[in-house]
Amino acid sequence: MDISVIIVNYNVREFLLGALKSLRKSLEASGLEAEVFVVDNASRDGSAEMVVREFPEVKLRALTENIGFGKANNLALREATGEYLLILNPDTILGEDTLKVMVDFMRSHPDAGAAGCKLLNADGSFQLSCRRGFPTPWASFTKLFGLSKIFPKSRLFARYNLTYLSENETYAVDALVGAFMLLSREAYEKTQGFDEAYFMYGEDLDLSYRINKAGLKNYYVAETSTVHFKGESTRRSTLNEVKVFYEAMHIFVKKNYGKSPIFTLMLRLGIAMRAVVATIKKYRGAVALALADAFAVNVSILMISKFFFGAFQGLPEYDYPWVFIFPPLVVIFCVGLVGGYRRENRRRSRYVLYGLPIALIGMSSLTYFFKDFIFSRKLIVLITAMSTIGLIVVRMFFKLADRLRYGGEGSAKPHLRRTLIAGTGEEAVRIAKLLQSSGFTRRYELKGFVSNDLTRTGEKVLGEVAIKGDLAMLSKIVRDERIEEVIFPSDAFTYSQMLTAMQRVSEEAPLEVRFNVVPQATDVLLSRSKIEVITMPTSEESLAVMPLEYNVHRFSHRLAKRVLDLFVALFAIPVLSVVQVLHKTDHRQKTLHRLRDVLRGKLSLVGIRPSQTNEQWLCKEGVISLADLSTGSAVTLRAEDVEQMNLYYARHHTFGMDIEILLRSLFRSPTR
Repeated sequence: MDISVIIVNYNVREFLLGALKSLRKSLEASGLEAEVFVVDNASRDGSAEMVVREFPEVKLRALTENIGFGKANNLALREATGEYLLILNPDTILGEDTLKVMVDFMRSHPDAGAAGCKLLNADGSFQLSCRRGFPTPWASFTKLFGLSKIFPKSRLFARYNLTYLSENETYAVDALVGAFMLLSREAYEKTQGFDEAYFMYGEDLDLSYRINKAGLKNYYVAETSTVHFKGESTRRSTLNEVKVFYEAMHIFVKKNYGKSPIFTLMLRLGIAMRAVVATIKKYRGAVALALADAFAVNVSILMISKFFFGAFQGLPEYDYPWVFIFPPLVVIFCVGLVGGYRRENRRRSRYVLYGLPIALIGMSSLTYFFKDFIFSRKLIVLITAMSTIGLIVVRMFFKLADRLRYGGEGSAKPHLRRTLIAGTGEEAVRIAKLLQSSGFTRRYELKGFVSNDLTRTGEKVLGEVAIKGDLAMLSKIVRDERIEEVIFPSDAFTYSQMLTAMQRVSEEAPLEVRFNVVPQATDVLLSRSKIEVITMPTSEESLAVMPLEYNVHRFSHRLAKRVLDLFVALFAIPVLSVVQVLHKTDHRQKTLHRLRDVLRGKLSLVGIRPSQTNEQWLCKEGVISLADLSTGSAVTLRAEDVEQMNLYYARHHTFGMDIEILLRSLFRSPTR
């Protein structure tokens, strides 16, 4: 056996499919005798079933729990019989020549314990992590505090990512990345694979270190390349990526460089700093908008003061500086309370109209407790009214800035909405033709298609319009292409797939993205929102484009659900607690625990029941669900039945439906 390929997978079915297809082609081109292992770390997305169905030649190890990267690889490494052992990530696409080039290199370099090829991002750029230096105290210091980025060509400061070395030359390096790591049989026998003390990250670094200690070398080979869609498994887990990465570095340093309290302190400080930076970066849009809102409120105060009192600081002296502190804080709190700083709502002025009346009540209430805050409630009303105008203007400014930044259109031209079609079939092509030929006010700029097959990336579907990737990559495509509109042909993906993709995009996209579906005749009840009809000027052919949204996502519905949750939980928790104490029984403990989760916002009183498709993003899991009212027991309900009930509930949700489900459940025995 020439080579054994080992892939550890976690919830990246679409990427795994693409990786295995590219692996099959690369093996065919190489002529190597091979065996392929897939170790599935308890994925919930049907990865294992897909492997059984599409790749019967693969040796599948489907685990019942996520045991981590290193431990899962070791399971297959102990079974592998190949002369060379390839550790490969599921989110990779191999070149047809990759395996042949790499095996030939290993055979011509007997001192090689491991080799890695050039790794590229999806856009073709070079991935720095594919060849690295060891995280010595100095290298770690320069990385943690950013010196390696400031001086990327310095041998002194850029030792961790080796950015001072050419990416187009082949040479020995300290460490390789586990996304593509070709081991010799000798290296494996001397090291016995990965150290299972690491869960994710650091295992490859540790193995590279032990290969060096065993007298062998790690080589970076620039003659062939592999595309690596970095970080997909981590994005689909609940892991704190920054924390896990630096904890792994801490394990490595503690194990290989001894115990150093100074270095440990420095590492902890670096982890904290990176976590703070990552948090600020993640919420920078909300922070910027909140600061702009605070500025608008203070400008409103100055203008009111000037107009009524003849000076910008014409209020009584005892009002300062509190008048510039409390009103902005109250306004920001109230706008945030109604969801105005959520990514999808930041440019929507209606959330100002939701939040400012609450702020008016809040500021008026403060005058009862803080007499020196603002002496006149009439003044508070005027400030609130002026602030409302100011906050709306702020959002208009931000929206204009977004358009200039991402839209790339001058104000004299009509704005072309950068559009992506999620599908590649006949219906998708028909829609594309209509969009490109429509001549009405709403104009579209078609930027690409999304396929259900990752290996079709780059293929041209209509003229020069290319497939940008598959549905799992939608959020990345939206970011990279600055997409403003996504259109789903209703036959391309299931509604569950569409809505899962929407959720990822809403969390990660820099712009507000509009989602539409072109429904079939049976899908006319998908949404009650406005339907836009696109007509071909030269024919009578047309199609209806409907916003893809569910009632449960609307602000008014979310607010009503939260009010019901709080009302019932605050009433039921004391009652059940007293009953539990009086009857000295703990059989209601589970119900109490779930009601406390409702109070904390982790659960909803009425919601969905989690299914195999992991739909908790649709809305919160419920203590009670529509599926619980089924005539059958929970055991006999099929997964697809639960999914359909969840989707029906989300689509047709009303406050009355929640009340009805709640009342009906009181007269039934629990089914879960």
